[in-house]
Amino acid sequence: MDIFRLRRLWAALAVFETGSALKAAALSHISQSAITNAVAACESDLGVTLFERSSRGMTPTQAGAVWCPRIAAAADYLKEAEAALQHWKRRSPMPIQKLVTETQLRALSAVIETGGFSQAARQLGVSQPSVHRAARELETLCGVPLWRREGSHVEPTNEARTLARFGDLCFSEISLAHEAVREIQGIMEGTLRIGALPLARSQWLPKALAATLKAFPDARVAIVDGPYNEQVTALRHGRIDFLLGALRKVPPDNLTQERLFSDPLLILIRATHPLAPGFDSRTDKLTPEQLGSLSWILPRTGTPGRSNFETFMAAKGLPSPHRVIESSSLVATREILLRSDYAAILSAQQVEAEVSSGLLKVMGPPLTGSNRDIGITTRSGFLPTRLHETFLGKLRNAAGL
Repeated sequence: MDIFRLRRLWAALAVFETGSALKAAALSHISQSAITNAVAACESDLGVTLFERSSRGMTPTQAGAVWCPRIAAAADYLKEAEAALQHWKRRSPMPIQKLVTETQLRALSAVIETGGFSQAARQLGVSQPSVHRAARELETLCGVPLWRREGSHVEPTNEARTLARFGDLCFSEISLAHEAVREIQGIMEGTLRIGALPLARSQWLPKALAATLKAFPDARVAIVDGPYNEQVTALRHGRIDFLLGALRKVPPDNLTQERLFSDPLLILIRATHPLAPGFDSRTDKLTPEQLGSLSWILPRTGTPGRSNFETFMAAKGLPSPHRVIESSSLVATREILLRSDYAAILSAQQVEAEVSSGLLKVMGPPLTGSNRDIGITTRSGFLPTRLHETFLGKLRNAAGL
């Protein structure tokens, strides 16, 4: 959807906070007619009435009671940006939240995302001078440097990246406000933006998603995979709303984790592997010599799964293996296992179908101490829509809660 003009939103929010256009005008330091026109424009854009008008003032309708708190959350993100920039000794006392425009924030985000002003202009469908102008105006408003020149390139400063993150979150909250109003209208076409780590992709997420789409058949779904750190960045910027998979012992700043179940790691080889014949998966264990002779497909260094494996090997008196393929792709791991004598560590959920069909064989009990907490990571203070609430419920059901 198109992002509404921010100053219109703040005008409508002022009415919500004060209860009248007159008081909102005094609070916002603009005319009462400007407040009234801004509210009317928001209502026209949304296709709903946000406020009931009476001699006593303006009272939010059902739609207004849902929409306005989300707009307040969007405004709060820009206030957080202003507070963060204040730490860098801003030269300007101007209130960023009230004066920044959607054009300036979009330009900033696009330049950082694409890596240059020309690329940002193409992404936004505007001229390059327009992007430069918006960037200069934003830098003046913020009162801190947003760009630094490195050779022939211009790089965003830490302040620019901070402001872009809060701007992205502001836009995300406005989009969610729009979706929440459409749900009240009976239009269930919201979006699920999901980040999926390896343990979420095989069964848990598909089960929950299939159940959710029965209730919301017109919902749009975007599933993104990738390394954990990239997913966390996407979550912090509002590009995804949920990150599903292995939890960290200490959640990253400003994120909240919900544990749903634990899943241990198993050693897997192909059923025709030289070590497979005669091996009873229920009672037998690989010897240290056998473990040391294997080539491995392992999670990336620094991930919980890799740490668990290294702890397991160290307890057997074995060094880290030399022949290792690092992979976060279940499809690639499965194919390599079936075509080679490599072993892999995977969760029971990830390989249930392959083990049941006899393609892969489990080599002994789960790795000692390899139980990993699996669950949902969201932004702290995230306000789910009805679609999100349904999806979260289905995730919990699919986890057996």
